[in-house]
Amino acid sequence: MNKSIVTKLLKIIIVLLSFWFIGEKFWQHQYWIKNNIINDLLIITILICGVLYGSSQFLLSFAWRRLLIWCGHENISIKNCNRIYGKSQIAKYIPGNVFHVIGRHILGKQEGIKHIVLAGATIYEILGLICASILISLGGIILFDLENNYLSLNQSVIIFIITFFIFVLVIGITPNLMQKRKINIPNKTLMNSILHISLIYISYFIFFIITGLLLAFIVKIFIHINFFTVGKIIVIFCIAWVTGFVVPGAPGGIGVREAVIIFFIAPIIGEAQGVAVSIALRFVTLIGDIFFFAITSKIFK
Repeated sequence: MNKSIVTKLLKIIIVLLSFWFIGEKFWQHQYWIKNNIINDLLIITILICGVLYGSSQFLLSFAWRRLLIWCGHENISIKNCNRIYGKSQIAKYIPGNVFHVIGRHILGKQEGIKHIVLAGATIYEILGLICASILISLGGIILFDLENNYLSLNQSVIIFIITFFIFVLVIGITPNLMQKRKINIPNKTLMNSILHISLIYISYFIFFIITGLLLAFIVKIFIHINFFTVGKIIVIFCIAWVTGFVVPGAPGGIGVREAVIIFFIAPIIGEAQGVAVSIALRFVTLIGDIFFFAITSKIFK
């Protein structure tokens, strides 16, 4: 059987199993969810968090603009960059979970940005998002003593160190790798690359922390939480995000991300509450994407 067909089937199976897992948990706790999930406080919280999530995407847009300039584009206005990013974010809900990248590429080309510049910025962006989410996940596991539940302390430290060095090496060797693919970006020294790209990647760290805090804000509706619980929730969000990201068959990570959140957060807040929280977060991200699209389309014409 063709390798690509096997890969596609595997992705479909993962997505279907994720939905089955969510559906089973929803069915088990349907009475609690029906009686508790629909209330004014939760609805208001979702709306507020949706606006905050949408606003946080300006961090991603600004980082993308700086990557474009770093990869050789002379300049792109903040307005045009936000407009392109806002439109393309909606496309990630098309099955495949890569259409927001394709859409951004098409819109960028229409603005006169070269293919090699867009390709280079995309590579740096994907690597940055993955590395940031993994580093927060592993760092949080160590910091908040989650290793007993997920990984041993030694395993966590080793993986964290390896990921950190990969993070640094990727920044340094990515230009050479892209040149082999005939994607030439301006020559930069290794230290200059590490310093400049690291400053850009700070935006990704802040984005994940903000979104993790929004998840914690939703959780607070159901249980009292302290600083350590908030830290655990941020870590869980990052684990869920990167899992949903690496399964391209799930549009916007839908299904996969919710399943991971339920699995990891249930021991903290309860299984029924975990289902409610994961569904609420999906509405938050959907509202946020629509809000970001609307505000960038209207204001940043």
